[in-house]
Amino acid sequence: MGIAATPAKLKSGEWGARVTSPVSVGDTVTITTKSGKSWDATVTRVVWKGDGVSLCATGGGDRPKSGGRRTGCSCGSREDAHGCLIPSPNNCWQCEHDA
Repeated sequence: MGIAATPAKLKSGEWGARVTSPVSVGDTVTITTKSGKSWDATVTRVVWKGDGVSLCATGGGDRPKSGGRRTGCSCGSREDAHGCLIPSPNNCWQCEHDA
């Protein structure tokens, strides 16, 4: 199990991790959503550090950019293999809130 982290949208538009423990490139983080879903990812770059928080680009386990299975909502939202919501501008408020 890796260092505890939460999902974070980076300025690049990609998803990464928000970490409140010391972290370096190559470390494994366990990203956990508000709903309790989690997966391991490797830190590929520390994008920003400040106030005890690091924002990191990650790889090796990240959510896929597209595809996935439909959640059943009328907005057309999809989940990745980990059951986590795949970010999309079409996702409704309810799907984003439950993620």
